[in-house]
This record gives sequence, structure tokens and C-alpha cells, in this order.
Amino acid sequence: MADSAMELEALPQSGERVIWERIGNTEWELAEIQLDVHEEVALWSDNPRLQTAMMEGFSTELELEDALRASKGYDNLKKSILEIGQMQPIYVQRTKTGKHLVLEGATRVTILRELDRKYQTGKHEGVFRRVDAKLLPSHFGEKEIATLLAQIHVRGSGVRAWGRYIEAKFVHETVVGRPGHPAVMNQSQLAEAMGKNVSWVSRLKNAYEFALKFVEHVDDDPNPRRLAAENFSTLEELSKARGIGPHLRDFDNSAYDELREEVFEMVRNNVFKEYRDARFLKEFHDDPDVWDQLKSGEEHVANRLARQIQDKHSSPKAKIAGLPQLVRRTIDRGDGEFDDEDVSALQHTIDLIEDQVHEGVHPYRLAIKKATRTLNKASKADVLDLSSSDLSEFAEAYEYFTSLVKSHSSHAGV
Repeated sequence: MADSAMELEALPQSGERVIWERIGNTEWELAEIQLDVHEEVALWSDNPRLQTAMMEGFSTELELEDALRASKGYDNLKKSILEIGQMQPIYVQRTKTGKHLVLEGATRVTILRELDRKYQTGKHEGVFRRVDAKLLPSHFGEKEIATLLAQIHVRGSGVRAWGRYIEAKFVHETVVGRPGHPAVMNQSQLAEAMGKNVSWVSRLKNAYEFALKFVEHVDDDPNPRRLAAENFSTLEELSKARGIGPHLRDFDNSAYDELREEVFEMVRNNVFKEYRDARFLKEFHDDPDVWDQLKSGEEHVANRLARQIQDKHSSPKAKIAGLPQLVRRTIDRGDGEFDDEDVSALQHTIDLIEDQVHEGVHPYRLAIKKATRTLNKASKADVLDLSSSDLSEFAEAYEYFTSLVKSHSSHAGV
């Protein structure tokens, strides 16, 4: 958030146009102004946009600009500003030094500075010298700044998305805090500001805490935070993996330290080609041979193993095995509107499988046992439900079968 050591003032100056803008649940009075991009604005070193551009601190404005040039989307925005100019104003707060701290829009400022330095003469001379800005009032605090940033970069459609790692870092620092900056909202308040549900906020918070543990594990890497940012989607999937994720996040239980270290080494060695591979972590862990392959550190091995599991789960045999549970869940939810056609379809499937299993020989022994159980359970209502054609077909089939028994079976007298 903005440096709390900076004293802010926001007295309207002559020529400033005042507008009202809704930020969060409040209507704010803002002044629309133009500022010299070199002399009148200062970049904010805590800008969330910088978090994946460079994971270390900054000591000069030039370092901040270099980091912003490396951020995603910089070149496309630069081309747009060169061709049609600045489309969206930035948000600033006025400081007692005379500078305006850029709380939102640092990339646009950096582009305007770059273009102004480039075009010292010709038709573009001076065109990029000034930036359109909205001046936030002095009592617009850290909570309001968090709401503004969430509204611009997370909430709704068409937002200028930060990316998953930046969102998670923003969530964590807003609801947990960071050195020198306590939490400014609880999870429910941030969820409302972001237009998300509380569980979404909680998942990102947990994932970022898991990523921080990964940073500790790879602290011998030249830039462990950058490594965590680059692998954040995978780390997030691992942190919530079915059956394993809760153990990995149980940081106070030493029983899971070795498991967590093994998983972190897998991430470091790039065994997960994409974050979706991490969804099979439980299946991997349940098979000692597979787990040893992952621990070997072979690059992208998890992707191959995940595809093998997917193929196994999508086979007809696997689908058939899952049918009873699927039907039971459907019935329990009250969604099951099954009828005789469904029973007939399943019976036809059973017949096909039995013909394949007992090729050339119909498994009549099993069928007769089932028919016997069915007849013994018959009630008056069952009989009344049968049509004359049903009874006729049954009588003809029974007569045919008993004639075969009398002619060929050693049990004919039974």
C-alpha cells in the first residue's frame, strides 16, 4: 500500500475539474488533472504489477521503470499509446514534496516517459509529456487503495488482470499484512471488493502461504521468489490436491515435512509440465513406483504419468466400475428419474459383457439363479402388473426350457 510515512494533501488546485466516482461502496470526490510525467509524478515501489517483473527491492525510479518494461503487456500498451494516446487516466495522491504518488497506472507513466524521451523533435515532440490523472483525496487510505486495485484488476469482466501470483500476493498482504503494514481487511470484506466469494479468497491466501514455504525451501536459488511466481499455478494445485494438499499445508506437523520437501523438489526439478499434472498427486503418491519416478527429477515425467492415469480412468472398464456409485449419488440427490428403458439398457450391456466373458456359452446358471430369486420375491401387485402377453411369453419360454431339461439333463427328475 502507499507509504504511510508520506503525509498526503489533496487540496483542489485552480483549473482542476471535480468528478464523483464510486469506489467500493462509497462515492468519492476526485479531481481530474494533468501532470508532467517527469517532474510531477513518482512511481510506487509497492505496485503489485511489479511483483513478477522483479522480486527484489528497488532503489531508483529507473529500476522501477526497467521492471515495468519487463512486465506482461508492456509492448502492446506502448504501441496503443503511441498510435491513439492515453485512454485511461491514472490514480495519484499528492504528497507534501510536490510529487504525486502513482497508485494505479505506473505502466502508462513509464511508457509516456519513454516516448517523451524518444521524441524530442518532430510531430510527436511534447505529445507524451503529460499524463491524465485522477487525484485521490488525502483520507483515501490503505483499505480504500486495496478496494480500488481489486476493482480495477480483479472484479468484473474486461479488467486489466494481474495474473494468479499477483492476485494471491495481494490477497495475502491485504488480509494478513506484511512487515510494517498490518492487514487492512478481513477475507469477507476483500471478497466483496473483488466480487468473489470468501472461499476463493481463502484458497488464494492458502496457496500464497504454501508458495512462501517453497521460497524458503529453494532459498539457494538466485531468485527464489521469481521461481515461486513462475511455478505458482502448480504450487496452488499442489496445495489443494485431494487427500494430500491438507497435509502439505500442515506446516506445524513435522510428520509431513519430508513429504512437503519431496514435492517442492519435484517443482524445482520441473517434473510437472503444466499445473494440471499436479491434480493427480494423490494417485501418484498411492503408487510407490510412480512416486519414485517423480522423485527422480526427470523433467515433465508427471505429465506422462498423469496421461496414463487419465487413460485408465477413461477406459470402459473404469466407467463401468464407477456406475453403481454414480447411480447411488443420483438417487440420493433425488435426481434419479430412471425407468424400465434404463433397466433394459443396463441389462443389454450386461448381456454383451457376459457373452464376451463366456464366449460361446451363455451363462444360464447365473441367469437361472437370478430368475429364481426374482420369482420367489413376487407379490400380488407384481403379478397384477404383468400383461397377458408378458405371461404368455414367460409360459412359452418356460415350456421350451423344461422340455430341454427333460431331454438332456441328468437332473431331469428334479
